[in-house]
Amino acid sequence: MEIRRGKVTATIGILVLIAAIINMTVSVQAQPSVPPGEEGIYYMVPQNSNATHCNTQTIDVWVNSSMTIRSGVVTIETSDKTCGNITDAGRNYTWFSGSAITNPAGFPVVGKRAVLGFSDPSEHPPGIYSIGNITVHCNSTTCCDVNLSFIPGMGDSSIANSTAEDGVGGQNGTFECSKPSEETFSKTFYEGWNSVSLPLTVSNNSTSNVLASVWDNVSAVYRYNATSKQFDSVYEAVMDPGEGYFVHVSQDCTWGYSGGTPYTSMSIELKQGLNMIGWLNCSKPISDGLSSIADNYYYVARWNAEEQKFKVFNPVAPPVFNDFSELKRGEGYFVSTKADTMLSESC
Repeated sequence: MEIRRGKVTATIGILVLIAAIINMTVSVQAQPSVPPGEEGIYYMVPQNSNATHCNTQTIDVWVNSSMTIRSGVVTIETSDKTCGNITDAGRNYTWFSGSAITNPAGFPVVGKRAVLGFSDPSEHPPGIYSIGNITVHCNSTTCCDVNLSFIPGMGDSSIANSTAEDGVGGQNGTFECSKPSEETFSKTFYEGWNSVSLPLTVSNNSTSNVLASVWDNVSAVYRYNATSKQFDSVYEAVMDPGEGYFVHVSQDCTWGYSGGTPYTSMSIELKQGLNMIGWLNCSKPISDGLSSIADNYYYVARWNAEEQKFKVFNPVAPPVFNDFSELKRGEGYFVSTKADTMLSESC
């Protein structure tokens, strides 16, 4: 039994050692060599990074020092803050104490530079140390690239010990800011009438473009006008989020389209009586989705295209008597209101 326990202990020790070797290998692979005549070099991991519009990327900052090291400062600058700007900086306290400074005094251009300072009472041997990280934000809706550059020299990027301080440079990197991939939506159309809405916005919202994937099968497209209490043709017009539509197709088919922005918030006016609305890019229980008009509507109806008939939800009826209880993306609904009101909801 003792032998087995010894084997287990030895095995665990070997696994830990292997993990340490793997981690060391990763660090060594990412580490640039100290340039000849220099005492150290700063670098970023990853060196080349990216994010989509309105998203961020955290980049670790390291130093490879060939001299004993007790303190230092590193300055990183982005070449174009309208494309990608530095929004935050954080310190790694594993080896050094000190604080992180973002956009320090003297550099008033917000998001242009970040400075990381670090220090420790005791000196550390030459080696590789994690200093901290910066956060870069993608600002542009179109694809663009920025350079992330270390500013070398005393006062900007340097390392020091108890006897000397040297200005050092760094291995520069890049940050790619790209537009988000377009979200797609698809829905089965059944021969006859189908009730739909747009959970995604499109730059070209002409009816023929929105329904391009099934246009050869489309014979009519209508929206309900709550003011005139009539159906209006939008076959040669446009389709907008927040509206419900009836689309007539000649055969079963699958409608699919892509949008630049999900439709996640709505505030629309409802007239007393019948209104045809669209829905958001999410699904919600009717009681939640229509909470802003609670007690001010009689019923909600949706068209079942497969059966070619209406299904109804009555808020005061027992659940067993209701045909459905959820508002779903891509569906159009009729809402019968008791008075003029505003429907406001978001995902």
